Amino acid sequence: MKHVEAVELLTAVPVKMTREQKLMRWADLIRRHPGPLALFHGIEYMTPRELDAVRITSAHPFALSVAQADPEFQAQGLGKESTLGDALRFFEVTQHEAHAFSCDCGGAISNTDQANRIERLAYRR
Repeated sequence: MKHVEAVELLTAVPVKMTREQKLMRWADLIRRHPGPLALFHGIEYMTPRELDAVRITSAHPFALSVAQADPEFQAQGLGKESTLGDALRFFEVTQHEAHAFSCDCGGAISNTDQANRIERLAYRR
């Protein structure tokens, strides 16, 4: 049997983040993102099948692509090639909630405004 230090055990397995922790981290990443982020069009009308077909990649600077590039979120299970539906499930965000911070129907919003909207979601439920 191999002897393992307690610190090694604690750092070997990532602790699962809560919904609140994920949303707060995501908001912070968006605030620090250097450029403007794109918004979705008509997200509120997408079917679950369409949400699962929309691929988010780093080639398009959306809030979700910022999250996908984060090593902590990757360690938590968010894939680099996740779909919009995958990301909503990862963050435990409903389609209606995603519409509130990532749809273009209200016009362009700043990264700070988008981050503030995501933070507000962390305290709802």
